Amino acid sequence: MKIIVYSDSHGCRTKIRHMLENEKDADYCFFLGDGITEAQDMAENYPHIKHIMVKGNCDFHSQRDTVAYKYIDGLTFVACHGHEFNVKRWLTDLTEHTRSVRGNIALYGHTHVQSTYYDGASGIFHLNPGSLANGQYSVITTDKGKFDIENKIA
Repeated sequence: MKIIVYSDSHGCRTKIRHMLENEKDADYCFFLGDGITEAQDMAENYPHIKHIMVKGNCDFHSQRDTVAYKYIDGLTFVACHGHEFNVKRWLTDLTEHTRSVRGNIALYGHTHVQSTYYDGASGIFHLNPGSLANGQYSVITTDKGKFDIENKIA
C-alpha cells in the first residue's frame, strides 16, 4: 500500500494539489490538521484515495476528531495533529497513547519540523511529515506489516 502523510498546509491548495498529482497512485492519505477545509476540498477531487483527516489547533470550526485510528496492511496507525499530546515538548504523551491502543505508528504534525523517530522501549515509530506549507510531506509504503518511509518536497 502507498500512504501519503501531510500536515500544516495552512491554505496552500496548490501544494496539496501538486502533492496529490505526484502521488495519484496512493491508496490512502492522512491529513494531520491545520488546513482541514482545503484538505476536505482536495479529497473530493481525488475520491480514489481513501482520506483520513484530523483537525488541528487552527481548524477552529471543524467537527472532525483530533485523533484517528486506522489499521492498514498489518499496521495500526494513530493520527493526530499533536497539540493535545504536547509534541512540541516531547513525544512521551503520544507514545503512551499509541501504546495504549496497541498502535505501531504515530503520525503527528504541529511542529512544522519533518522528523522520524523509533522508540525502542515501546516499539512505536513516530513520523512528522513537516509542514506542507513549507513543501514537506511523507510517503509510507507498506507490505504485510513492514514499511518504508520517504520524506518528500512538494
